[in-house]
Amino acid sequence: MRLPPKEQRDFLKIGELADELGTTPRTIRLYEELGVIVPDRTPGGTRLYGPKDKKRMAIALRLGRCGIDLEFLKRLACTRQACSTGKAASAAMQPLLDDLRHRIHSLLEDLEQLERDLERADMLIRQCSDCPNRPNRKDCPHCPVDKNVDLTDIARLIWDPDAS
Repeated sequence: MRLPPKEQRDFLKIGELADELGTTPRTIRLYEELGVIVPDRTPGGTRLYGPKDKKRMAIALRLGRCGIDLEFLKRLACTRQACSTGKAASAAMQPLLDDLRHRIHSLLEDLEQLERDLERADMLIRQCSDCPNRPNRKDCPHCPVDKNVDLTDIARLIWDPDAS
């Protein structure tokens, strides 16, 4: 069975979905194995992803980029439909949503701390903008970055690795 051109369809093949979401077909297959998405298939077995699959995959990828692990994503995607009533689904989903909320708040706190640290590192590193010396202790013994490197974790990361 030959499919019409992409512009004439309301579904995508796996490579097209991967391209649109900036991921790989392998990642899409992994999320399919987890039950996050369940595409239709042609009689020949070609996966066909509709708009709902694209939306589910996009949010799963976004959560994954934020550090939400695959097992938790699977629980989020599959718990509700495994329940026999709305009451059971609500009871099962509430702890998962609370956990997700906690994870996001924790991530936001980490990101805010990193942003503050980045600002300190940027101000520190800018002091080298006119320095003609190589950026190490031997060639720049009075380096202001070296003297203040412990004011920021990011500066410690980018400054010479043998620093104590």
